Amino acid sequence: MELLAWLEQTDFSTWLRESDWGYPNVLCVHAIGMGMVVGISFMYSARILGFAKAFPLPAFDKLFGLAWFGFAMNAVSGVLLFVGEPRRLAQTPAFWIKMILIAFAGLSLWALAKALHGEADHGVGLPGPDGTLAAEGVVATNAKVAAVFSVVFWLAAITAGRLIGYTMPPPPL
Repeated sequence: MELLAWLEQTDFSTWLRESDWGYPNVLCVHAIGMGMVVGISFMYSARILGFAKAFPLPAFDKLFGLAWFGFAMNAVSGVLLFVGEPRRLAQTPAFWIKMILIAFAGLSLWALAKALHGEADHGVGLPGPDGTLAAEGVVATNAKVAAVFSVVFWLAAITAGRLIGYTMPPPPL
């Protein structure tokens, strides 16, 4: 906790908390990055669950580059937001729940990709040249389950992140 108290007293942390522009601008970048990551993840999951079947799955390859850029924006802005209030965030259960849910959301996307692309020997879940899955355009059940979990984990992470704003700060040093 001593390291967090020191971090909280740095000039940058103080500026971030007390300036009119620091925290709102970093939070704005965080929201934009979140929109990119979660939005593309939702679109991908929706496609796997049967929505927009005309949209080919290989087209998501380009969108995932944008999602990774959004993730990088979130990682950097998230660290900066943490620097602004390290003691409060370290003591906030919603913060830790959010971090765990983000990890689970990432794992569910990994499981989804594995379900779609990891069964090359059987041809189940692999997109064809037209973007449809398997021989009859049927998505494997495990891919659909992973898609649902991805949506649930992202929604829960967003909710936990929003709840962070309603926690009380720790007592002054």
